[in-house]
This record gives sequence, C-alpha cells and structure tokens, in this order.
Amino acid sequence: MKKGSAYWLNYTPHEKFNLIELAHTQRAISNFVKIQTGKDIPVEFYINNDGESMTDGKKIVISSTINMHNIDSVVGLALHEGAHCIYTNFKVLKKISNHLLNNNLLGGKRWIEMLLNFIEDRRIDNLVYNNAPGYQDYYRSFYERYFYSKIVDQGLKGKEYREENWESYMFRIINIFNKNTDLNALACLQDVYKMIHLEKIDRLKSTRDSLNLAVKIYKLINTHFSVQKREEYNHQNQQNRKGAKRKGPSKEEIKKVFGKQEEFLKGQIPKTTLTKKEKKQVEAIGKSNIKIKDIKVLGSSCPVHVIEGITPSIIEANLYDVFSITDFQQRPQVEDGINIGKKLLHKLRIRNEQITLASKRLKVGKIDPRRIYAASFEEDLFYKIDRATYKPISLHVSIDGSGSMDGTKWRQVLTNTVALGYVALKMDNIDLTISIRTSGKNPNSSSMNAHIPLLILAFDSKKHTLRDLRKLANYRTNGLTPEGMCLNALNEFIPNSSYYLDSYLINMSDGYPTFEMGKDLNYRGEEAILDTAKAVKNIKKKGVKILSYFIQSSSTKTKEKELIENFQIMYGKEASFINPKNLHEVTKTLNNLFLERNLIS
Repeated sequence: MKKGSAYWLNYTPHEKFNLIELAHTQRAISNFVKIQTGKDIPVEFYINNDGESMTDGKKIVISSTINMHNIDSVVGLALHEGAHCIYTNFKVLKKISNHLLNNNLLGGKRWIEMLLNFIEDRRIDNLVYNNAPGYQDYYRSFYERYFYSKIVDQGLKGKEYREENWESYMFRIINIFNKNTDLNALACLQDVYKMIHLEKIDRLKSTRDSLNLAVKIYKLINTHFSVQKREEYNHQNQQNRKGAKRKGPSKEEIKKVFGKQEEFLKGQIPKTTLTKKEKKQVEAIGKSNIKIKDIKVLGSSCPVHVIEGITPSIIEANLYDVFSITDFQQRPQVEDGINIGKKLLHKLRIRNEQITLASKRLKVGKIDPRRIYAASFEEDLFYKIDRATYKPISLHVSIDGSGSMDGTKWRQVLTNTVALGYVALKMDNIDLTISIRTSGKNPNSSSMNAHIPLLILAFDSKKHTLRDLRKLANYRTNGLTPEGMCLNALNEFIPNSSYYLDSYLINMSDGYPTFEMGKDLNYRGEEAILDTAKAVKNIKKKGVKILSYFIQSSSTKTKEKELIENFQIMYGKEASFINPKNLHEVTKTLNNLFLERNLIS
C-alpha cells in the first residue's frame, strides 16, 4: 500500500533530487501547506544569508537536501512549520523575555524556552494530526527522523542522562513520549509526564497556555534542585542509575543527537543551501509546467524536457540557456507577423459563419408549397434545410529551433508563425499550438557540456493570449537537432483527426537530426533519420496530416538532392523545400486549407 509521497511522486526520484525534482517537490509541499493553512504561505529553499531557518509565520524555509529516503520527513517538517503559522502566537514568543523578567524567571530562560517549544510543538502537531488524517504519515516520518532514532532509543535505556541536572531533564522530557522512556530515570519525571498529559494536550488552547505549563514544569524541577541536599542529591543519582543498561551509546553520541533535537525545538534545523542562481531556476521551474519524458531511442532511454508555456520566470532565469530577457532584436518580426495575421484574418472570416444548405425534391421532410401542384402524380414534395459549419481545425506548428536556424531563416519563420497564431486567437474553429524543438543546457547538471533534448510548447491559442504569443521574441535559436526524440515527446500533444476535427502538423526544419549525450548516445546519420521517420509515422497513425517544409539556405543548395531524399525519408514524399524568403507561400497554402469545403452538419 502506497503511503505519503508515493501517492503523488510522478517520477522515479534520484538518490539526491535534481532541480526539477526539487521544483516539483516544492510545488507539492506548497499545495499541502495551502490546504492545511488556507493561506498562500510561501515555501522556499534556503539560501546563504537568508536569516534564520525557522518559520516566522510569513514563510516556510526548507532544505534542498531532499532524496527518496527523507522526502516524507521534509513534507512533515513543512506541515509542522505550517501549523506554527496558523496556531502559534509569535507575539508571545517575541515577548517571552519581558514575561520572564516580570516574574523573576529570567535566569531560567533557556530551559523555559525549550519547554515552551516542546509543549507548543506537541499542541499544534496534535491539532493537525487529528484534524487531517491524510498528513499522519508525514508527521510520523519527521518525528521518527528527529525523535525516534536508534541512538535516542538506546540512550533512554542506558546509564547516561540520569544525573539530577537540567541537561538530563531536558533530554528526557523532549523524549518523554518515546516507547523506551524510563520515567524512573529522574526524580521529577513522573510528575512532568502527568503535567504534560499528552492524551489531553488539546486542553491547551493557545501559545500562552503552553507558556504557562512550561513555567509550571520549570518551577517544579527548579524547586526540586533547590531543596535537595548534597547527600540526597548523590543518593538520588545512584537510585536513578539502577536498572539502567550498562551498554549503550556514549554520552558524546547521545549529546550530538540531543543537540540536533534542541536545534529542532528552536527552529534552527540545519538546511542545505542552494545558490541564488539555483534558487531562481527552481522557482522558474515551479512556476512553469515542466515535465520529463523518457524517450526510447537507439536502444537506450533519453530524457526529453517538455516546457508547457514560456513564463516570465523562465525568461528571467534563462532556463536551459535558450531565452533572453531582451526581445528588441526579434520584436519587429513578431509585430510584422501580427500585421500579416490581421490581413489573413480578414480573408478567413467566412469560417466563423454558419452555412445554410437546402435540399429539395425529397420524399420525406417538410412540404414544399411550390410542389403541391404535383401531389397527385409525384412523391418528391418535401424539402430539408441543413445548417452546417466548417469543421474545426487543430493545427500544430513545430519549428526546428537549433543553432543552424539562426538569422534570416528564423526571422522569417517567426513572422509567419506569429501570423498564424494571431489568426487562431481570433477564430473560433481554428486551434493552434506552436512548439520549438531544440536542445538546452541541463539545469540538473553542473557540467558545461550537459545538454538535453528540449521541447517548448511555446503557445496554445486555447489558453494563451496575444501577450504570450509575443514571448516568442524572447527565444534564441541555439542547440542541436534531436528531431525524432522531440517528435516522440510531441505526439501526445497532437489530437487525433476525426469526423469532427481535422488535425494537422506543420513542420519546419533546416537539416539533419543530430544530438549527443556523453558517450551513451550519438544521434546522427542514418540511424537518426530512420528514428525520426518512425516518430513521424506514429503521428500519422492518428490520422494527422503532416505538411513538412525544409528551410533552404545557400549552403544547402550544393547537396540539395541528398537533403531532399533524406528529408522525404523522414517526413514523407509530400515534404518540400522552401526558401525562407518565400515562407509566405506556407501561409497561402494554409489559407487555402482553411477555406476548403470541409463542412459538418
């Protein structure tokens, strides 16, 4: 039976989570906290110079050291801090020194604060644990991590921390609900256990109640120390040690764990940091919908990163090294595309109109008044009126965004693609998706040469706006040409053709498929061509019609025959060459396609 994170982890986690896995986890934890608190409390990864790691009621900071073994405890800790955000009165915590000073208790501040933190943690965790059963596995995990380790278990049964002093009391109180606790280890431990009364901890309604109980426990133990004589003190220590196991962890080992528990109570849990760049990238991934699809290629598996939408955070972080903050270099091409789209739209208005079709001289239907005279000798006296519309079109324009497309080719492709995007935004029965195929710098690797296939679903007319369409100007042609891998990842985003829908894929590319991933994958030549052809064939099986254009350049004309042959192997015999200066011919072709009499009643 799946428990905890196993329910929602949609990937096989690595031993140490990479940036994308961290982003997915951050988003999941944020959702948990939002459900728990009813508030949009930010959940952030810790970076250097970020101040204290404890929650202040306004945000929750988590460590970046997350792996498949500790993820549930990390979620539990975040939920614990989320509980502080809604149940703990931070004003009481901030003013505790004044409270203790007014009551002549300032000398016991360290111990009272520890007692308060322990009791308050139990109070708020009890509220969440009982009110949200779905979170119980996470709570168990994080309590096991910090309070129920083997060293603690053995230490509680051992001979250490049985002296009548504050350090012993705090170690035993913090772990008083451990199944291995020995309530006879210290003179006042039984009374403390009864005073906390965990089964009735919900009687404490506020942080102030927790503070009052902490003060009572402190006074009990402090009074015990003050009235006990030296002889009684030594005798008590000897009594405390009776029944303890001789073997067990050393005091140094226990003290190390105890120190971590004390840090936990203070909210000062050590958190591994991310760099500011890594944090920005994680935030960009978290705000975007990025998936990793494992694609079978040439006998192995290759991860293709799929970005659904170009968000401002992706642009700002320059995720994958294919985006630029500035768009002024390509903004003119985008605006030209919008103007062309406006002209094209004017020609296509007819597609939004309903068409009336009259059928006469029928044997069934409504009586045609003009045929009544023939009633005595004819049967075709009836007529029928059908109202039809143009069949909806799903158009997916997929562009080769590799480095070889840079310059005139890309600018022309960008202009024409934006024109089609503008039309789709204004038409009810034309849906358009624009994708870019390339490779990018792997955000999960620090190596300068670590690249991965990248599929960018840059625009979708069903959910995006003109503002999103303009973000295409922020893309920079870069990387290699992992054609087949990207097309295989793209397949699921292209709908099947049917009686009610015509589905098209428009492909624009300028060269051979090529990609390398270390020593494991060398994607080029005949193998890559055939792999791409297989991916195209799989798309065609869905009834999708593919129009593929090879974008020519002066350098390709010398080997045009070879290029045509290989391009047609990949995309079919209908694939054609086109000069980037004549790309408007593609728009004309699609215009004619849009106006075909493909009607449905």
